Amino acid sequence: MNQQQIADRSAELIMRYYDNDYMPFLESMDDDALWYGPAEGQFLRGRETMIRVWQAEDHPLRFTMGNLKVVHTSAHPSHCHVMLTYSVVTHYPDGHDLSVYQRLLMCWCERKETDENGEAHKVPRILVCHISNPHGKHEDDVIYPTNFSQVYAGAGALPQRGERIHFHGTDRSDYFFLSDSIYWIEAAANGKHSVLHTAGGETPVMMSVSSIEKSFGRLFLRCHQSYLVNPHYLRSIRRFELTLTDDTALPIPEKKYTAFRKAALEALRH
Repeated sequence: MNQQQIADRSAELIMRYYDNDYMPFLESMDDDALWYGPAEGQFLRGRETMIRVWQAEDHPLRFTMGNLKVVHTSAHPSHCHVMLTYSVVTHYPDGHDLSVYQRLLMCWCERKETDENGEAHKVPRILVCHISNPHGKHEDDVIYPTNFSQVYAGAGALPQRGERIHFHGTDRSDYFFLSDSIYWIEAAANGKHSVLHTAGGETPVMMSVSSIEKSFGRLFLRCHQSYLVNPHYLRSIRRFELTLTDDTALPIPEKKYTAFRKAALEALRH
């Protein structure tokens, strides 16, 4: 069992789940898998049971997920434990949003399964899926929290735009950020690494500012050798400085000012 592949697979499944594409997640469950949460008292056993319950759940909810951190560990070659932490916003039909910080543990194992040609293969399956920060459960809820009394109209909600970007953290974690959750990026470790600045704080990652610009230059603008900024968070530009909506002030070299200002105005028109 390749541990990194299992961690990447876990991230892919949970991101697809919050795009309301939940069958790959459920089909990855073991025949006798255990599922806990997210509400107190919610417990299901077995893949077929989970599929039946999910298919019976009719809901009009949409979700925005971001700032995903993935950490994995293993004490045996055929097992892997993956911890995922992330923010998720539930969007209700009446326009209200509910923002939750989620912690989810997936315990994987290898199973031998026989394909349609009668050949046996080792297949990774989820033995346990445990959401470890449960909320109070309304008696009418089956899976999703549709009956919360505390609902917030946009307060603290993640931006609904942007691409999901994968970074390797300097702490050996995998991070999946919505691009619009990143305010600005600065060089670190003599330019070898970078620090992402978001509403949730600072995250050191392995990529250099130049590498991020090369890969995601369509999303961020370079105002300085050491900085990239998300143009959607620009508050003001003047000679030779910019200010972001979080009150961060960053320098713009004189030789870059005209080109940067033009690029920023062009980005904000789209």
